Amino acid sequence: MAESGTILIVDDSAGGREALQGALTNRGYDLVFAASGPEALQLASRRVPDLVLLDVMMPEMDGLEVCRRLRGDPKLAEVPVIMITALDDRDARIRGLEAGADDFISKPFDRIELRARVNTVTTLNRYRRLVGERAKVERLVTLSPDGILVVDGGGTIRLANPAMGNLLGTGQDGLVGISLWDFVHSEHHEYFGKCFGEILEKELPSMLVETEFLRPDGRRFPAEIAAGFCNWDDTPSAELVVRDVTQRKKTEQEIVQLNQDLLSAYDATLEGWTRALDLRDNETEGHTQRVTELTERLARAMGFMDEDLVTIRRGALLHDMGKIGVPDAILLKPGPLTDEEFDVMRRHPEFAYNMLAPIGFLEPALDIPYCHHEKWDGSGYPRGLAGEDIPLVARLFAVVDVWDALRSNRPYRKAWPVDRVRAHIEAESGAHFDPSVVEVFLPLV
Repeated sequence: MAESGTILIVDDSAGGREALQGALTNRGYDLVFAASGPEALQLASRRVPDLVLLDVMMPEMDGLEVCRRLRGDPKLAEVPVIMITALDDRDARIRGLEAGADDFISKPFDRIELRARVNTVTTLNRYRRLVGERAKVERLVTLSPDGILVVDGGGTIRLANPAMGNLLGTGQDGLVGISLWDFVHSEHHEYFGKCFGEILEKELPSMLVETEFLRPDGRRFPAEIAAGFCNWDDTPSAELVVRDVTQRKKTEQEIVQLNQDLLSAYDATLEGWTRALDLRDNETEGHTQRVTELTERLARAMGFMDEDLVTIRRGALLHDMGKIGVPDAILLKPGPLTDEEFDVMRRHPEFAYNMLAPIGFLEPALDIPYCHHEKWDGSGYPRGLAGEDIPLVARLFAVVDVWDALRSNRPYRKAWPVDRVRAHIEAESGAHFDPSVVEVFLPLV
């Protein structure tokens, strides 16, 4: 049906209400009934009808008073009122108009005339509301600091606000009727076109899209777009709220660069620490750099991603940092250590953990300094972890650390030849070392 809306029927007579109901039933209206003036005012305030059919002659509060009160309520002042009355004199109609009535129907009414009057009033009221709402929307669009576009399914711009004209450097009037794609950078046509089509096809209420716009002078700028489906003049369209995010992107890039510079400074500091430790312990000079590079190679071979390698590198650089807590008399002793001295030396992973754990930046890298002396069979230290309870990066480093130690000269022994070291590592697979790590490591070296 063409008709629609809520109609409040007010009549103290049940017969009068039934007569109006019979005339308007099945016409597409939502009919609401009140048997008195006070009840009508309560219902109207709660439902805000599209039309009130109001009997004049009612006890307690007549229709004229009801109409005056409706007009005095800001929420209901614009609701159309048709007064139904048996009075047919000029003075009665004047009083009704003075009370705020929009039209009159005399009893007994003609059904066809009633339907025509109701249809006319509700149609005009809907149109007036749409015009009012559209005027409000257009004013908001005009005042918005963000660019706003309405674009139909063919990509033609149907509405543009002044802010959008300023963003593109065309002026507001230079956009309407132009294809949106003239202003979207060609590199973004495919992606943005897919998003635009999805909004129209699925009638999506909202979608956030980033793209690049191209000004007529060739300059481009990044834009964040909040887009959603709308019907514009009964045409399926998309509304776009456009914001230039050039400054935000610049700030984001600066933050990324500053973060990278900070991380580089941190890593340079870590390498400085390890060089200082190597200078303190002459017999292991160069050991830290060698095991760090070899651990990175092994981690790549085992499928670690680049972002993981950053943390692994830091852990390898710091693996012996706990030796700062070991006295020189023990650390630099040229011969074998006593049991008591070895107990102190065995604590260097704990020293490293206690020293580095409070530094949040280094926390992800602690697995190697803390756990690289654990053994696959559980006989290692400091916690006696076994198997896969030992962090994988520590299992990788354990093989590399032993390889480099045995391949290096020490005051108390010569470096072992390659074949002997390989045989030792193979023999310790499943005891000291994780067999899956050994399987990857030996072909690598």
